[in-house]
Amino acid sequence: MTGVSKPKSKFFKLIKNDFLASARVISLFYIALALLLVVFAGCVFIGRIDSLSAEFAAKLATVHNASIAISIVVSFLLIFVTFFFVVYDFFKSLFGQQGYLSFTLPVSSNQLLGSKVIVYGGWLILSYIVFMFTGGFLLNYTAENIIGQEKISMIESLMSMLGDFPSTTQLIAYAVYVTVLFFVMILSFVSIIYFAITLSHVRILQKHSLLASIPIFIAAAIAFVSISFKMSDIVNFVMIFNDDYTLSFGVLEKGYSVTSQYAGMQITPIFAFIILDVAMFFLTSYIMHKKVNLK
Repeated sequence: MTGVSKPKSKFFKLIKNDFLASARVISLFYIALALLLVVFAGCVFIGRIDSLSAEFAAKLATVHNASIAISIVVSFLLIFVTFFFVVYDFFKSLFGQQGYLSFTLPVSSNQLLGSKVIVYGGWLILSYIVFMFTGGFLLNYTAENIIGQEKISMIESLMSMLGDFPSTTQLIAYAVYVTVLFFVMILSFVSIIYFAITLSHVRILQKHSLLASIPIFIAAAIAFVSISFKMSDIVNFVMIFNDDYTLSFGVLEKGYSVTSQYAGMQITPIFAFIILDVAMFFLTSYIMHKKVNLK
């Protein structure tokens, strides 16, 4: 039985090419982080040997502590390296020398932009997860094995005597909330940059595209924040993480606030930024398709 094979989607090929192009540099940081964690694990394994000399144990401790500190720094820098390529590759592949080739591909502007968002959004998510996991694991290890649980308990007791501090569960809730809010804001920041770069390449602005992208970015960012605050004024949706591990949801009326014994987290800004990101995506795609004038 014979037949014609179904052609593969050009969009998935585009995603594959964007991924391979970005992985050439970003993956180097993951390799470096992996090597540092191997050094850390090796130091932990060797440090359990009882027959080590005092001099060697001191040197091993230095390497051990350095591997922890450098691993946290590298995992943190990984976020910024990824963010740099989010901007750099977007400009180079669409509005640089590769621009003509990119715009002549048999894909739509939605797919061109969507590929960048999927690939670099994925890298951003991965880099952030790696940073949170690496930092959390190594800091927890440092607290338990270097600082010591007794000292930590003493500090916690001292803090509870000094004032009404949030509980551990409330602090965890805040950490998760801030993590989600931070990542949503990073994606919004990227979408605003993509919009500013794209709009600066319309015919009337393309001669000074680099300079034009700066005020466009500032204006779009101010609009983002203003709309987010305005939506919070209209409907201030909050989530409360109680000390008994339960969650409460509700709308906080104007003039009221959450009492100090609860961890109140505003949810409206997160939804506002997500909605604006979707709107910005389609606006940027439209400008790419209808208004952009390549040099």
